[in-house]
Amino acid sequence: MGDPNPVRGTAAEPAVRPDSTGWRRTFTLRWAKRLVDTSDIALPPDELQRQLSELVDVLAEALQDPGKVEAAGHAVGERLVDLHATGEGALPRTLELIRDYVVGESSVGAVGHLMHLLTAITAGFATAERERSVAREEFTTRALLHSKLRADRERDASDERFREVFTSTPVGVAICSLDGRFVEVNPALAETLGHRESDLLSMTIHDLFHPEEAAYLTAAYAELAEGGPAQRLRERRRLLRADGEQAWTYLAVSLLRDAEDEPKHFVTMVEDISELHLLQERFQYQALHDAMTGLANRQFFRTRLEAALGNLAPDDVLTLYHLGLDGFELINDGLGYEVGDSIIRAVARRLEQLVEGEQALVARFGGTEFAILVAESPRTAQIPEFAALINEELSEPIYIGEHGIATSASIGVVRRSVADGDPTSMIWEADVALRRAEIAGKRQWALFDPDVAPDERTEAKLAAIMPGALELGGFDVRYRPVADIGSGALVSVEAQLAWQPDGHEPLEHAEILRLAEGSGVTLELRDWMLRCVWEQLAEWSRAGHDTCVLIELSTNQSRDPDLVALVRGVLGAGDELDASWLHLCMPTDAVMNSPEEIRENIRVLRSMGVRTMLHSFRGAPQELRVLRELPVRGVRLAVELVELVNGRCADDEPEVRAVRQLVGLLRDSDVRVCVGDVHDEEQARWWQQLGCDFAVGPRYGEALTAGEFAAVLETFGPPQAPHTGSDGE
Repeated sequence: MGDPNPVRGTAAEPAVRPDSTGWRRTFTLRWAKRLVDTSDIALPPDELQRQLSELVDVLAEALQDPGKVEAAGHAVGERLVDLHATGEGALPRTLELIRDYVVGESSVGAVGHLMHLLTAITAGFATAERERSVAREEFTTRALLHSKLRADRERDASDERFREVFTSTPVGVAICSLDGRFVEVNPALAETLGHRESDLLSMTIHDLFHPEEAAYLTAAYAELAEGGPAQRLRERRRLLRADGEQAWTYLAVSLLRDAEDEPKHFVTMVEDISELHLLQERFQYQALHDAMTGLANRQFFRTRLEAALGNLAPDDVLTLYHLGLDGFELINDGLGYEVGDSIIRAVARRLEQLVEGEQALVARFGGTEFAILVAESPRTAQIPEFAALINEELSEPIYIGEHGIATSASIGVVRRSVADGDPTSMIWEADVALRRAEIAGKRQWALFDPDVAPDERTEAKLAAIMPGALELGGFDVRYRPVADIGSGALVSVEAQLAWQPDGHEPLEHAEILRLAEGSGVTLELRDWMLRCVWEQLAEWSRAGHDTCVLIELSTNQSRDPDLVALVRGVLGAGDELDASWLHLCMPTDAVMNSPEEIRENIRVLRSMGVRTMLHSFRGAPQELRVLRELPVRGVRLAVELVELVNGRCADDEPEVRAVRQLVGLLRDSDVRVCVGDVHDEEQARWWQQLGCDFAVGPRYGEALTAGEFAAVLETFGPPQAPHTGSDGE
C-alpha cells in the first residue's frame, strides 16, 4: 500500500496526503471488515463500502482543517449508529484503525487534532446510541406518563403498565416538579447515584448537580420550564453520587405538560457513561505518555514546555536537559532486551526522584533518550552540579537478578529565560548540545553554543535531504589521477562523490561520507557509486583505456556484512574487467575499532582479487600491527599528518624525522604509501625523498567528470599495468 500511515502529517505538510497510493480504498475495506465482524449490519457489502467511503472523505477533510474536527467526528459516530454498527468492539476497533493510520512522527498539532477527532467520534457514537436508546425509553415513558395522567382522570388501569416499565428500565428516570422537587424516581436512578429511593424523594434535582455544573444545569432547567428555544436537554454532564464522587452521565431532560398544555413536570433520564469517559481518558493518556515508563512522551513534553513559556513570568528561567544513555547497546546485546527495558524503567524512576521538590518534568523521548525541564528557583542546582547529580544517580548499580548494572548519560543543556524561549528552538538546541557531548565522550555534558548552531543546522538539513537527492539523481562521481610520485605516470584513478545541494556550495567526497554516516543513506550511496564507477571503468576499457579505480569508503560502508556480496555482484556485471582493478580504501580507525566485521571483509575481498588499502593512516603501533595481520599492501597517510609536514623542508625537524621513519617501516614491510594534497612540484619532490610511492592532489590534476577525464587518460597514456599490482597500493 506504500506508506502504512498515509494520513500522517508533519508541521510542514497537511495531515492528509493526496490519495495517490489508494489508501482510502484500502482503509474503507479494512473498516468494513471490522464492522461486519463485530456487528449485525444488514446492508449489502457494496452499499456499506460506499457509505464508509463517504465517511473516510469526511475524516480526511477534518484532519486537514482543525475547525471541522468536532462536526466531522460527531457525524462519523452518528453514522455508525445509523448503520447499526453498534456491536461489541465496533467503536474501539474503529478508533484503533483511525489511530493506527494517523499516529507517527507527527507534529504536536496533528496529535492534538487526532485526539480531538477520536473524542468527537466517540461522543457522536455515544450520543447517537444514547439518543436511540433514550428515544425509545423516552417515547415509552412519555406515553406511559400520559397514560398515567389519563388513568388519573379516567381511572384507567394502565398505571400498572407504566409502573412496570418505569421500575424495570435500566436507565435512571426521575419526575420532578418545576422547582426541582422529586415526585417519583425509579430504582435505576437510585442505583446509578448510590442513593436510596426514599432519600432521593426528600431531595431536589439540584442537589445532584456537580458543583462545577450546577450553574449551567440550573439555567438549562429554567429555560425549559419557561418555554425557551431549547425543547429538551441532551448532554454529557457530571452528577454527584451519594459518596460525593462525580459520575459522568448522559442526561436527557424534557418537559411534561398537562391536558391544557401547561408545563407540569420535568422528566429526567440519567445513564451512567463513566466507563466511556474512562476509555476516552485512556486514549488521551496513551497518546501523551511513554508506554514503557509512564513518563511524558516527546509530544506531551513539548506541550508542557509551551505551557510553561506561556504561563511563567518573562524573567523566569527554564533549563532543558537532554540525556542520552551511554553504550546502552552493550546491555541489550549482552543481557537481552528484557533487562534493557528494566534498566530504562529504573532510570525513569531515578530521574523522577532526582527532581522531587523542583518544578520539573521528566520525559522519555524514545529509545535511550530522556529529557528534564526545570523551572529554576533559588534552591535549584547550577547546571554543572545538576549534570553531575544525574550521573551520580545513574552510576548506582541497578540490580537485575544477580547482575548489578550501572549506566551513565551524555547530556545536552539549554538555558533560557521565558521571554527568550521558543519550544521548537529549545528542543532542537538541546539535541545539538547532546550530540556534541556524545562526541566528547561518555558521561559528558555540553551547553548549547549559539555560535556554531547555524553550521550544525545546515549539516542536519543536508543529511536530511540526502536520501531524496540520491533518489532524484543529485549525486555525481568525479575522477582524479593517482600518479607515481617520481615519474608522474598514471597508476590508477580515484573516484570521488560530488554533490551540490540547492543554495549550498559544492560538497566533496569526505564531507559527503561524513554527512551520509548520520543520514541513513550511507550504504545506498556506496552501492550506487560502486555500480556507477564499475560501469564507467568498463566503458573506458572498451575505448582502450585500461585503468584501476580507487574508492575511499566510510566506516559503516566498510564494515557492512553485505559489502562482499555487493562487490561480487558488481564484478559480475562487468565480466571484461579484472577484479584487481578495483581498489577499496577503508578507514584505519574502523579496522581498529570493529576488527571482526571489517577484517573478514578485507580477507574475503582479497581472495576475490580485489585490492584493499587503509586511509587516514597515522602510524600508531596498533595500526602497524594490523598491516602484518591483514592482506593490505597500501596506506594513505592521514590528512593531519600530511598537513603537519607540508611546508617543512628541514630534515632535522621532529615531524619530518617521524614521517621518514614511518614511511621507512612501511616500505620495509612491502606496504606502498600514498600521500594526498600534493599541490606543486616542490611538495612532490619532498614526499618522494621521504619514500612515498604515489600521490594525488592539484599537482597531478583536479577531480573531473567522467567525460572530462577521458581526455586526461589520453594525456597520461596507458597506466602502469593495473592488473599486476603496481596500482597505488
